[in-house]
Amino acid sequence: MLCHQAWAQGVGGAGDNNSDNADDYPIPSTAKQSYSPIREGFTTPINPRDDLRGAEPHVDERSVELKAARQGEAPFFRDTEIELNSRSYWFAEDTFGLSKPEALTTGGSLSYQSGYLADFLKLSGTVYTSQPLYAPADAGATLNLTKDADQITTLGQANVGIKVLGQEITAGRELVRTPYINPNDSRMIPLTFEGIVLLPAAGDDPHLDYIASYLWRYKPRDTSEFVPFTEPLGVTEDEGVLINGAHYRGSDFNVGFVNYWIKDAMNTAYGEVDYTLHLGAPHDGPELRVGLNDTDQRSVGAELIPGSPFATYQASARLIASYRGLVLTGALSQVGREAEFLKPYGWSPSYTAMMISSFQRAGEFGTLARLSYNFSRLGLNGLAFYVSLGRGTDAITPATGAPLPDRDEIDLRLEYEPHGNALEGLQVQLDYIDQQLIDNPTPSDDLKQFRAIVNYLVPLF
Repeated sequence: MLCHQAWAQGVGGAGDNNSDNADDYPIPSTAKQSYSPIREGFTTPINPRDDLRGAEPHVDERSVELKAARQGEAPFFRDTEIELNSRSYWFAEDTFGLSKPEALTTGGSLSYQSGYLADFLKLSGTVYTSQPLYAPADAGATLNLTKDADQITTLGQANVGIKVLGQEITAGRELVRTPYINPNDSRMIPLTFEGIVLLPAAGDDPHLDYIASYLWRYKPRDTSEFVPFTEPLGVTEDEGVLINGAHYRGSDFNVGFVNYWIKDAMNTAYGEVDYTLHLGAPHDGPELRVGLNDTDQRSVGAELIPGSPFATYQASARLIASYRGLVLTGALSQVGREAEFLKPYGWSPSYTAMMISSFQRAGEFGTLARLSYNFSRLGLNGLAFYVSLGRGTDAITPATGAPLPDRDEIDLRLEYEPHGNALEGLQVQLDYIDQQLIDNPTPSDDLKQFRAIVNYLVPLF
């Protein structure tokens, strides 16, 4: 069912559902800083890492100094931000011995965000570009260029925001950060979306968070064009997605849900709860964090997705322990046997999601163990590392019940992001992935991937 050949993890380099899961979230140094899909949604940031709620906050003093020089101006100009973010990216993969996509690209983004005019209206926009420096025949499969290995330049964001009756309403092209619809900023250009989003005004209530949104198109990472949400589902009708959700966040407790409805196609409902327990002195003692989430996904209406009707789920749980910069995570997940889980609009919120595998094939049972460490305690400011081990078993072809190969994955990431010195604005990320499909009928059982990403953010205004 569900176009299994199109969606299943097999010999393609893009991972589950044609989308990898390497998120852009910083490596945590405590359990409390670990990524929570519901805590980070719902927002519409100008850049994917802006205003994260779980990560340790950081203030770029360069931006503070620029704004201080405009203190006497009207808020529309005083709070305006213009940023240049350069990005260079080396991607290389050996796809089970069948192909070797690779590319060296450069480019980045230029973003503009005004302050509010009369505490009512603001403007935002971002231009993205990815330019090939080295692009052999399979370069399009890296997702850093078009499918034909051409450059990408696009106005990915262009929107108007208004404040009214304690609400912020944004309309146009924008980043949207929610559990299943998000930037997935693991390539040169993130996913962006066209639509209208209602959120509570910033600072109105520090505990209650909610979203009401209708998005009609989105822009995949390997094209400059915005396409219908139904396109990756194999549906010819042009339909958008209706999003509704709410979230309560305390200092150590999160609970929330969000629902995504696409007319005559499918409905996806996500819920999450987690809690952090401090066992010693704040910010320095041991921490434990436990989380549970569950997603229900099913065909709706005219059920136009090939293979409908269907109904499935993915549930996952995790336990995180941390002490003095060392963070250990264990997680497991289970998918229903009727259909593979679909997630083409961002990375997966499953606790077992890895850089490639999200363990979302029909019937798949996933496990994950991750160890991370922040070396700042040893005097290496901004250096962090993690290693993840994952395994997916018991997956089936839902139409026939035939077993699919088990798979193992090892992920390694080294991240360097110094703050407060001459290297402010620099971020270097090195990723290595080795996924093995057990007894897979291909020339090689392994998919190996290497990524080297260098970002440099410069506030211009």
